[in-house]
Amino acid sequence: MDDLTTDRLLELGDVPILDDDALLERATTLIQQGFVRRMWLLLLDHERRQLPLLPQIEGAPVSPDAETVATLTALLTGVAEIAAHVAIVLERPGQARATPDDLAWTDVIVRAAARTPRVQLLGVLVAHGRGVDALW
Repeated sequence: MDDLTTDRLLELGDVPILDDDALLERATTLIQQGFVRRMWLLLLDHERRQLPLLPQIEGAPVSPDAETVATLTALLTGVAEIAAHVAIVLERPGQARATPDDLAWTDVIVRAAARTPRVQLLGVLVAHGRGVDALW
């Protein structure tokens, strides 16, 4: 993984993420591939420029549980204080093919985002052992 300094994030932030291809390219540039289980938040302003923050959530369970939608809704409500758009990258080791757990996480993320109208979900991606792919 490249050295993700604030200067590097500021440099990337100069280029807006205007479509799904640009989002996939940015996630691939930042994360490259999955090594551990965690969630990355790509935060963007109203012009879809990435903010120089790259929050990571460590220790997410393999599968979302019954409280995950509420937890993610609260998280996205907080994100709405600083960002207009968000993309979420699920990082995990393993196969490139989307797993049932990946799809379950995508479902709860989309449902949580629907409850948080002040921030727009741009996409859900998975960083796996071979690269990064879009899930939603």
